[in-house]
Amino acid sequence: MHLWIIMDWNRRWAKKRLLPTLAWHKAWFDNAQKIIELANDKWLKYLTLWALSKENLVKREQDELSWIIKMIEKLEDLLPKLQKNNIKFETIWDIEKLPTKSQEVIKKVKLETKNNLWMTLIVAMVYSWQDEIIRAIKKFLNSWDDINNLDEKSFKKYLDTALFPSPDLIIRTWWEIRHSGFLLYDSDYSEYYFSDKLWPDFDETELDNALNFFNKRERRFGK
Repeated sequence: MHLWIIMDWNRRWAKKRLLPTLAWHKAWFDNAQKIIELANDKWLKYLTLWALSKENLVKREQDELSWIIKMIEKLEDLLPKLQKNNIKFETIWDIEKLPTKSQEVIKKVKLETKNNLWMTLIVAMVYSWQDEIIRAIKKFLNSWDDINNLDEKSFKKYLDTALFPSPDLIIRTWWEIRHSGFLLYDSDYSEYYFSDKLWPDFDETELDNALNFFNKRERRFGK
């Protein structure tokens, strides 16, 4: 199973608790670690977390962006747990838009976990679906492939998600009933679960609720 999660409304979580706005970053990171471990325990093969959109990188204030970059660089702290649990780390994004140190951390974690087989953790950062499509088109134009052979299936190899299966279930926290341009090329037959939990409050009970919802669905894939 491939589970995607849009981790939403972290800042509101901090405001509800009268905490500084930037306090949500640690809560976001801590809960992400918990959900990764839970997904691994529940035998999910793929888990994708959308942590930062391309628009976030452009529109957020500088102090908040600095914290976000710190969270990215904290991925290195996850390495012992990833190795212990046999989890492979992958990314979907335009990595070159990040600072050099962040890029180096990401490359290190990917390299050191590349042979892990139990679950694949995929993090989407500096990602937008429109940007992904534009970059995919540029990859195709720079290739030697014949445009007459291009179709929906063959175009997939130019996408960030080329190596991964389409999502079975997409979860969005805090009841935002929209997709925000998250990996639309792959999600035509995905099931959506909209949780009323803020991301830092999204726990094992709510994860089980989402998985039970999915297991009750009759998936027809266009038939």
